[in-house]
Amino acid sequence: MKIEKAIKGYIIDCRTRGRSYRTIEWYEQKLRVFADWMREEEEIEELEEVSTLHLRAFVLHIQSIQVGRPTVNKNGDPSEISPLTVKGYVQVVKGFFNWCYQEELIEKNPGARLQLPKVPEYVIPTFSSEHIRMMLAVCDTSTALGYRDYTIVLLLLETGVRISELCNLRMQDVHEDYIKVNGKGKKEREIGISAGVSKCLWKYINKYRKARDEKEDRVFINRAGVPLTPTGVDQVLDDLKERAGITGVRVSAHTFRHTFARMYLEQGGDLYKLSLLMGHSDVEVTQEYLKDFKKREARREQDRFSAVNALGVLNGRRRKKRSDL
Repeated sequence: MKIEKAIKGYIIDCRTRGRSYRTIEWYEQKLRVFADWMREEEEIEELEEVSTLHLRAFVLHIQSIQVGRPTVNKNGDPSEISPLTVKGYVQVVKGFFNWCYQEELIEKNPGARLQLPKVPEYVIPTFSSEHIRMMLAVCDTSTALGYRDYTIVLLLLETGVRISELCNLRMQDVHEDYIKVNGKGKKEREIGISAGVSKCLWKYINKYRKARDEKEDRVFINRAGVPLTPTGVDQVLDDLKERAGITGVRVSAHTFRHTFARMYLEQGGDLYKLSLLMGHSDVEVTQEYLKDFKKREARREQDRFSAVNALGVLNGRRRKKRSDL
């Protein structure tokens, strides 16, 4: 069987299993890169001809890719692709060949012995209160699109929903003090919203939301009157970042999700309840969102346990003795 044909079957299966639009798009993009490389560099198009050595060579190729703007390094030169991205490629390729083996399209699974590369532990920077104020300030709330963007920022911060969940939010899912979302695996959950956010949603829906089709029930609509897509939300957030002049942090729905988790814990929220609100299958997944929270807590603790403060050597609180010199 051709690799391209197997990829099509795999993507169809992913859709039937309820994978999100973004997840399927992610799988498909990486598998296309893999198929193109196999054809052009190894002259292999048949699934059965792929070996573990071919997969390892592909990983080495991915690790050597140079990416240009906007991920140039501090010297202005193209940087290498990130270890997380490399790991993502390996996960997708392994998952694809495992599926091919399970479906009996191949007799041996070449991905079984392909090891996931180690990646450094990253702390995803979250938004400060100033970042949020800057984004809200550049939203022109006197216009339909400006008020929509204003509402999106508030809702992402308030609920920590995934970008796909935001785009799939429907009119019937919006209630006075909570919203109902369908997460990964079509698992439904309810997330509370404050009175202020509820009021903004109500005003956007009743005053500014203009859908081309009156039967359209998705909440967020683009300038053409059709449902806003994940790509559209990315563009909205990129525009807000540029107009607000925000630097040092990625402006994305995922950063809002991390910010929501961090602030929930900072205000004394329970980790298990946070896991439920975020739609995680396991509390261990939620642990990944604790890194920035723990980093900030450590910075606060440093002031309490500062050696300099304990000695009182600043502000003239302790004069040097000759024996100290």
